[in-house]
Amino acid sequence: MTMTSLWDAGPVGLADLRLRRVPRSILALLGLAAVVVGGQQINVAMQSPGETIRAALVAAAADMRAPETAQPSRDMLQAVGRHFNAQASIGAALWPHVTVTLHNVDQSTCIDAAAAARRIEGLVVVELENYRSAADCRASNDMIWWIMP
Repeated sequence: MTMTSLWDAGPVGLADLRLRRVPRSILALLGLAAVVVGGQQINVAMQSPGETIRAALVAAAADMRAPETAQPSRDMLQAVGRHFNAQASIGAALWPHVTVTLHNVDQSTCIDAAAAARRIEGLVVVELENYRSAADCRASNDMIWWIMP
């Protein structure tokens, strides 16, 4: 007589099998990375419009630290422009100084942006043209910043 024993391990999903093979240290690192990325996204979401504009201007200024050529290149202008939405225009009439014009900025964003990003000092200086006080901001504004390496 032969005896057999059956043991039912229960249903196991494909995801369960994959996670069992990954070392816990790797899972911990992945979890930490998710927390960091999520925290950055929350920080960006909680920024005021002026802080968001300032962050974009700082990033654009970083791209202008060392202009590649004596004449403006399409790649350089696109590198600056990628930090802004479609309602922005980039000018290079006085290269290597570049203008970033944000079009149709509402009054509250104008006031916030003028306070947050009037002048940014660093290797590249960013300076707002006009808008010296909140009274200068209207219902719709075209705000111009100069990026000066």
